[in-house]
Amino acid sequence: MLAFVVTAAACSKSATAMAPSPVLATDTFTGTINPLGSASHSFTVTYASANSDASITVNSLVSVATGAAQAITIGVGFGTVNVGVCTRVTGYTNVAAPLNTALATTTAPFAAGTFCVQLFDNPDAPTVTEPLTYSVSVKHY
Repeated sequence: MLAFVVTAAACSKSATAMAPSPVLATDTFTGTINPLGSASHSFTVTYASANSDASITVNSLVSVATGAAQAITIGVGFGTVNVGVCTRVTGYTNVAAPLNTALATTTAPFAAGTFCVQLFDNPDAPTVTEPLTYSVSVKHY
């Protein structure tokens, strides 16, 4: 009889636990980028139940000298951080990102941890001709 009670109690518990739902976070970064320069910012993915995607949106590029909005493309990419240095991953880099367009990953490359986003003036086809202030948003889990 004791064996039956233990077995019945074990059967009443679920064998699988439900993973928590991911919560979308948005980090907005600002700064200044110079011709042929780059700027990096770190962000933290907190969702640990599965790998997830992220997106980058360049919100604005504005001339430091005149305050005029610039309608150019600029390089952006996701990367990893090692000893405070952001290293872009080629497969998650766009050398000519348009303004106000969300550029998303589609292969769920992000596990929980610290990553970075980098803006850069593409050295093969530069578009930044003067110092520009920028705003960029990263959406992630």
